[in-house]
Amino acid sequence: MEIKLADKNNFGRNSLNDFRRYQEVKNVYRLKDGQLRLVYNPFTEDWDDERRIEKAEEILSGQYVTYCAFEGNRVVGEIMLLPRLNKDRLIIDSFHVSSDYRRRGIGRALLDAARQEALKRGAHALYASCCSAEETIRFYTAMGFRRSADPIASCIEDEPYDLQMECKII
Repeated sequence: MEIKLADKNNFGRNSLNDFRRYQEVKNVYRLKDGQLRLVYNPFTEDWDDERRIEKAEEILSGQYVTYCAFEGNRVVGEIMLLPRLNKDRLIIDSFHVSSDYRRRGIGRALLDAARQEALKRGAHALYASCCSAEETIRFYTAMGFRRSADPIASCIEDEPYDLQMECKII
């Protein structure tokens, strides 16, 4: 597995054709009375063929700094970063590992690439509007993320059930 900056030489419109964005969620975190609580709220997240092409086009748009995890020529993970800092934070706009490649250190490796990119840009933290699924929040917490003391209002408006988290990098 290799982490590379995605560009037109290694990434194309069909690069996510085999990507499996599948997650069965049972429990989610919700903020109640100032405390995070686990709540049973089952749903499934998945990308169909059309969504995979849309995501590939977003990566190719030039609006993001995107690192991909490659297993040979297959993309098995992606992390899309907004290139402009927000209060010294580099924002993670999208971050996924194909379901058949999870628990292999790929997410950690992609976050390491994001940390290095953030340092190059003079950021002091990474920021993410995180899906509130129990597994997702456990991962981010294990990677050093905590609830943001200064959440970005537009992120809350876009995804009101997400948890706004950040990780100091210096």
